[in-house]
Amino acid sequence: MFVYHLDKPMDLWADDNDSVLPLTYWLTDNVQPEKATWLLEATLALADAAPAVRWDGDMRHLPFVDVEAEDTTGEPALVVIQRDPGADSFVISRRPVPWAERQSNRWHETRTRDIGATPFVIPDQKIPVDPLAPTPF
Repeated sequence: MFVYHLDKPMDLWADDNDSVLPLTYWLTDNVQPEKATWLLEATLALADAAPAVRWDGDMRHLPFVDVEAEDTTGEPALVVIQRDPGADSFVISRRPVPWAERQSNRWHETRTRDIGATPFVIPDQKIPVDPLAPTPF
């Protein structure tokens, strides 16, 4: 995973770029277990890289997803804005993101967590359970 700390904060509200979507919209627009897996990988990568990229753990608002990063990397990129005073911006992706690297004063490559389907059986019922399948409440 690649985590970039951008030189200048991104102003997503003033940006007319339709490729940057709120995370909640991106997740619910086309529900797929792979999207949840990717989000967990990106979140853990940001936590792993925190000291190197100076992430302090507080967010200004929910993250965004740059879906056009797929044009250059084959993967989306998670865009996270850190809380004031600096409102620092971070970009996280499975592959290098050239535009983020050009705008980054600090970046870090960390391992990708292996998050995927792990079938297991509930001991009492002896029924296989798919943890990525929807669960009724």
